[in-house]
Amino acid sequence: MDQDIDQVLARQLELNRGTWAALIDRGVDEETMLSLDFLFNSPGEIEAQSLVEFLQRETDYEISIQSVKKGRLSRRTWAVVGKTNPTAVSLDILDQWVGWMVAAGSAASCQFDGWGTAVPGRS
Repeated sequence: MDQDIDQVLARQLELNRGTWAALIDRGVDEETMLSLDFLFNSPGEIEAQSLVEFLQRETDYEISIQSVKKGRLSRRTWAVVGKTNPTAVSLDILDQWVGWMVAAGSAASCQFDGWGTAVPGRS
């Protein structure tokens, strides 16, 4: 993908700080069970499938491949999307998980694009 793995990791770790602070402001703590939604961008279907197969072997996440046609020439883009099972997290755990996700994506020539979550008890 376009960005170097170190740049992607540095950016994602920076985003973790802001996201964790926002979650704390909404009542989340290290005992709150969260399901994390995540996204990888992929240069093609083969790379996306490779990442899905790896994640299925290594995790119990819900994972799928999405494909969207963009533009007049019907250029197709690929993404791997998924969701973790509910688990308690901390900033340290999120940083470790993000590092693993960035590396997993990079090994399959995909780029980890980030994660999000819904705060329990809020719509």
